[in-house]
Amino acid sequence: MQTATGIIAPKNFFLINKEYLAVEGRVIGFSLYTVRPSDNAPIQLAPRGSNTSDLQHLVQNPRLSHFFIDKAETQEFQGFMTSSMTTLIEDDNIPLPQKSQVLYGRAKDIMRDVLENPRSGDSIKRATGMADNIIDLAMKNFDAIPTMLKLGSRDYYTFSHCVNVTIFAVGFSMMIDNSGESELRELATGCILHDVGKSEIDLQILNKPGRLNPYEFEQIKTHSEKGYHLMQGYLSKTALEVILHHHEQADGKGYPHGLKEHEIPDYVKIATIADVYDALTTVRPYSDARPPFTALALMKKQMTGHFAQEKFIDFIRFLGGQFEKPM
Repeated sequence: MQTATGIIAPKNFFLINKEYLAVEGRVIGFSLYTVRPSDNAPIQLAPRGSNTSDLQHLVQNPRLSHFFIDKAETQEFQGFMTSSMTTLIEDDNIPLPQKSQVLYGRAKDIMRDVLENPRSGDSIKRATGMADNIIDLAMKNFDAIPTMLKLGSRDYYTFSHCVNVTIFAVGFSMMIDNSGESELRELATGCILHDVGKSEIDLQILNKPGRLNPYEFEQIKTHSEKGYHLMQGYLSKTALEVILHHHEQADGKGYPHGLKEHEIPDYVKIATIADVYDALTTVRPYSDARPPFTALALMKKQMTGHFAQEKFIDFIRFLGGQFEKPM
């Protein structure tokens, strides 16, 4: 089976990020494998019950570029990763770039799983947990926000876009002290799942390289309501409003309900700006990535009426580092 990175995984195995094993002192409840180059057959590197401290020579070996896990041990791997995130965030001996890389990579993997199976309660739970992890790391060291954003590829994928929007929105909201911790966590959850409705849109429309025709654009516009209905019963009212209303505009010309500025909650306004900015600064099927200044200029001059102006100005200041870091 070919993974999302183009690597061929052995049958009934899946690829994991080597960095996930970098946190020492953890016991793995699964066996670890690599593959034999000649025929791609799995070769066991470490049995279940191994300590990650004893695996560092494998993690650091450049000849072992890919690690795999038997799909039969997926549940054990997911449990290991969930508990490892807390350890990773709290361990002051682990450098911030390493923490950020593991967290960002894990967030992308989780969102890829969610978009492949958006009705999986376990995947949704992992996504909300990852939104909390991003906040926890930012609260411990706010420099995690720019560090994680630097890891983002400029190529657009829905799963990485969801992660990027979450990081932008969390950092921006913390900088302007927009909300309490509870609302911040709900904002992050809504952002990481804001495009989950695109899982129900035809891929030929999502990946179309040219301009969408009117029918196709109407189909794209249904993703916010589709996402809202998919996530009902799983998320809070605040998170659901982010999913439903992140395409509303201050001038009332957005969708799905044509809300005006005074009807749009502040946390949705933050998500909207983060969503558009990340979309403009990544390569899309129909557009090259724009440099940050060009993207902001386009948002200011060509998207008049889209955003709450006070929030948009604050976002520019946030990107320019003009706010004091939150304590």
